[in-house]
Amino acid sequence: MAENPGSYPFPSTLHVASSVNIKLSDRNYLLWKTQFESLLRCQKLLGFVNGSIPQPAAVTVTNTNNHAIEAPSPAYEEWICTGELIKSWIFGTLTEEVLGLVHTLTTSQDVWLALAGNFNKSSTAREFDLRRRLQLLNIKGKTFTDYCHEFRAVCDNLSSIGKPVDENMKIFTFLNGLDREYDPITTVLQSSMSRTPTPTFDDVVLDVSGYDSKLQAYEAHSDVSPHLAFHTQRGGYSRFRQRGRGSGRGRGGYSTCGRGFSQQVSSSGWNQSGNSSRPVCQICGRTGHVALKCWNRFDNSYQSDDVPQALATLRLADPSSREWVTDSGATAHITSATESL
Repeated sequence: MAENPGSYPFPSTLHVASSVNIKLSDRNYLLWKTQFESLLRCQKLLGFVNGSIPQPAAVTVTNTNNHAIEAPSPAYEEWICTGELIKSWIFGTLTEEVLGLVHTLTTSQDVWLALAGNFNKSSTAREFDLRRRLQLLNIKGKTFTDYCHEFRAVCDNLSSIGKPVDENMKIFTFLNGLDREYDPITTVLQSSMSRTPTPTFDDVVLDVSGYDSKLQAYEAHSDVSPHLAFHTQRGGYSRFRQRGRGSGRGRGGYSTCGRGFSQQVSSSGWNQSGNSSRPVCQICGRTGHVALKCWNRFDNSYQSDDVPQALATLRLADPSSREWVTDSGATAHITSATESL
């Protein structure tokens, strides 16, 4: 249905940039078209570019005393002025490269149709390319943050050409691109899709981001092994004050100290005196028991802050540990980390 061609509005004070805020390029034609059509429709001028408001006759003919008199048509003048205004609006929203394609055309309708012919095909090809990239996108070789940024960028590009991705499809594709280590959170989120209300894409990204933070924390914590912690502490034992019998050296080849100890194991055996059946306590210096069974190991005034950590380290299992028997018949294990001291 044709729009009323009687009198055309002429909004000379309209700021086009407030309605069409992008420059047309080969990547955003559909978005540009949507904005520009909305502008023309609200001004009742869409008929100038889609052909529903045809060009009126340039002159009018009146008969006076059987004589035909031709005069310029006011409607034609209005149509020309309004068409030129629309064409200037279009030119103002084009990049220099696109303007070079249509600057010689006469009417606003000619410009509109030329742009549609040039960019409709390229928009379809770009849509296929972006959707293919979205399906093949995954987190391999990327951090979770980089993966999110790249995924959102592709989705935004699809929206810019008027082909936004459905919310559920966006969530499915995003979860499908994660590694196997994200399977627990992926399974939970996929099951939540059947509930009401369903989570949004932003909700899913927030949940997976929290899970990724925990994974990174676990990996950072696992980098410090108990053996490494033992060797780190070993260098500090020699500074402790001696507190034991005589010079502080026990009977089993140990250098015993009151608020800590420095273990010295000879290469010939556990006890340099040859008596391997009588161990020497590393805390109090007495024979017949070890530090793990010493009553003084819980006395904070007797031992230093480093001794509990050393005792905990002695209890580590090690395939190369050796066994020896205390006077009570219990079997204790001394780790290879202890033997290296």
